[in-house]
Parts: sequence; structure tokens; C-alpha cells
Amino acid sequence: MMKRRKAVWVLTFSGILLMLSFIILGGALVEQCVRLNGAYSMQKVLVSGKNQADPQGKNSFSIDDIKRLKKELSTKDISYTARSGLVDTPVSSGSMAFPVRLIGTDYMYPMFSGLSLEEGSFITQKQEEEGAMVAIIDEEVAWDIFRAKNATGKTIDIFGAAFRIIEVMEKDDSIIGKLTDDGLPEVYIPASVMLELDTTARINDLQIKTADANTLDQNTTEISAAIRQIGKNPSNYNINDYNLKLALMKQKPLLLVFIIGIASMLILLSHVKSLIKEIYFLIRDRCKTDYFSNVIKHNLKGIGLCILEMALSLTGIVLIWIGIRFTLYIPPQNIPDELINISYYSDLLKAAIQGGIQNRGYLAPQVELIVNVSDMLLNLFFYISFILGSLLLYAGLRELKELNMDSSRLTPVLGLLFILSMVIQIAAAFLLGLPYATDVKGVLVAWVFIYINFIIKRKGSGVKNV
Repeated sequence: MMKRRKAVWVLTFSGILLMLSFIILGGALVEQCVRLNGAYSMQKVLVSGKNQADPQGKNSFSIDDIKRLKKELSTKDISYTARSGLVDTPVSSGSMAFPVRLIGTDYMYPMFSGLSLEEGSFITQKQEEEGAMVAIIDEEVAWDIFRAKNATGKTIDIFGAAFRIIEVMEKDDSIIGKLTDDGLPEVYIPASVMLELDTTARINDLQIKTADANTLDQNTTEISAAIRQIGKNPSNYNINDYNLKLALMKQKPLLLVFIIGIASMLILLSHVKSLIKEIYFLIRDRCKTDYFSNVIKHNLKGIGLCILEMALSLTGIVLIWIGIRFTLYIPPQNIPDELINISYYSDLLKAAIQGGIQNRGYLAPQVELIVNVSDMLLNLFFYISFILGSLLLYAGLRELKELNMDSSRLTPVLGLLFILSMVIQIAAAFLLGLPYATDVKGVLVAWVFIYINFIIKRKGSGVKNV
């Protein structure tokens, strides 16, 4: 019997732990993704060429193209990134050379990418305009070449030219940073300088500051029109509105809380229904041998308690709904004009296949890798939490009910397991390099679900004795 109890507690604790994993870690993943996208966060549109194998540079942008785009869009908040056609670029100091990923960019780049700067400063607008030979290196490059992290003011050679180091960047140690790191350290220099020194370099990526267009495609429509105005074909580019990507990412943790909340509301509704039936059958059966007024008078306390319990349950339903409701966002392109429209779904599938073919050889920029990895981890945590967590929790609570243990003793133990699960999840977020971003309402809804699922169903038909 003791072994069975231990197994049941382990089962229940595992279910609680997995259910909370997405509520806590999911929010932390979204918050870290936002931080890694700089001061402008996800309020931007990323424009990147679909085909990276473009030796003539037909899909690349020139500095003049970017100036024209700024006029077309009436904004100065556009950051551009030049990438080399070489797999890696050797950077040296003296006789020591190391392969790096060389990135040419502008002074606006830190606003669109959350770089952790250890010392010094990023490229300034004046340095960019003057074509200054300056470089920003990450701490791995600093250690490999100089055996020290403090490398500001020292020089390195790139393409035979001397660059003065003005900044050392700290690498992102979070799980997102580790999964997007391909092992090559990064070095940033002004894009104008890179285009002069490296004939294979092209400006393929633009990040454009935008407003939240209420989850519509207004931003991408306007930017597509501006690209067409400067003589480029928008179909040759991936144009992604990160306002919409953020809306999709944020609602995933909310979706799990919504499902848990709806389940809790259904349990409470079922409980209210059972209370109504008990009162009805009590009055009907006793009215066969007594007057209605006498039945109410003699059972007033029990009936009153049942009515109070129904009122509390209905209040709980309202409070849960307030806590879990949110505006669901579905991308417009995923909504058919008619529910049953075979041609729409075939066109959607065709577009996905064609998009995959067009993107062959496409090298996603770092900002896109960050969002894609964050989204992948969110999906992973969601399925683990929703499928495995709910199954383990259901099995654990069912076994606890069959043990017929005292509810007054079990409730504090469940509470302690719940708190312990939260502590473990917060510690896991810290170890994964994620910020603390717990959804308090989501945690409360999860506890309510566990509590009412155990307590109300455990009471069973106890109300029959009113």
C-alpha cells in the first residue's frame, strides 16, 4: 500500500510539473525572444532575399536603394545587414588567424538586435558615414586572439586591412542563443567598408521599424509596395512582420491556460448541475409524505448550503473566464472565405510547397533564427505540457481518489507539490538563461483546476445527505 501511495504521489507531482512547465517556461521563452530583438523588440518587418545564391546581386540592396526606401516609407528606422558570399572570413592579429562570420551593418543595428555590449560602443552614425575601419568582436574572438576579454582599442586584420576594436560583445548563454549558435564567432564592421573590401558581400537583409498594425497585413503590404517602387520584385523576398509573429507566440501559453480554464469551468458547471438535481430529488421524494413548506423548513440548512455552494461555483466560473479570456489571432491567409472550400486548402498547400522550393539555399538571418528557435521550443513545451502533463495529472488524481485519503490532509500536500513544481520551473528557467516571466493568472488557473478536479469529484454524491 505504501509503495502504491508513493507511486501515486510521483505520478501526480510529474503531471503538475509538466503542466506548469509551459505556463512558466513558455512565457520566459517569449520574453527572451523579445529581449534578443533589441530596443525595438518585435515591432519590425524583416526583408530578406529568398535566394542566397545570387552572384549578380539582383535581389540585394544598395545603399541608394535603402535611402530611397526610407523616403518611400517616411522612416529613418531601417537597419541593413551585408553578408559575405564566403562561408567564413579569416581574422588575424600577427601570425594568428581565426575563421569568423563577418557581418557588415549600420549604426541602427543594436536597436533591432539585443546585443550584450561588455565595453565600448557600437558603430556610430559618424563612423558609418566616414567609412571608419572599426570592428565589434564577440568575447570568443577576443579570447582566441588576445587571450583576454578586454580587447577594446586593439587592432585586428580583415582582408589585409587593420580594424580598431571598439566593442566586445557578450555571447547569449540562454537556450535560444545556444541553439542558434553554429560555432562561428561574429565580427561586425560598417557595411559600407565591407562592400568595398569583399566583392562577394551583398546587402540581403533589412529590418524596418513598424507599428503594431492590429495583427493585419498592413505593414507587409506597405513595404511590398515600397520595394516595388524602387524597382525590386517583392516576390523575391521573404517579408515577415514580427508584430504578427509575436502575437502568435504570445497566445500559445495563453491557449494552454484557456484549455485548463475551460475544463475547470465545465467541472464547476457539472457540480452545479448535480447540486440542482440533489435539491430537486430531495424535495420531490419528501413531498410524497409531507407538505412542501414543511420539507423546505426541515431541510432549510442543507438546501441553503447547496445554494451557497452553487453561488460560489458560478462565481468561480465567472472569475475563471475573466482570467483566461484573450483575443485569439489567426493569420488572415489561414481563414477561408467559406468553411468548406476545397480549392482554398489546395491553394494553401500549393503555396507552402512552392515557398519551400523557392527557399532552397536560403540562409536565414540571425534575427529569423532566434524567432524560429523560440517558436520551435514553444511548440515542444506545449505538446509535452498539454499531452504528457495532462495524462500524468489525470492518472495521478484518479489514483488519489481511489486511495480514499482524508481531503483535509491531501489538500496541503497538493499545495506543497504545486509550489515545489513552481520553484523547479523557475530554477529551470534560470539554468536555461531565461528571464523570470511567470503568468500569475495562468498559475492560479492551473491551481484551481487541480483543486476543484480533486476536491469536487472526490465529494461525489455527498450532497445527497442535505
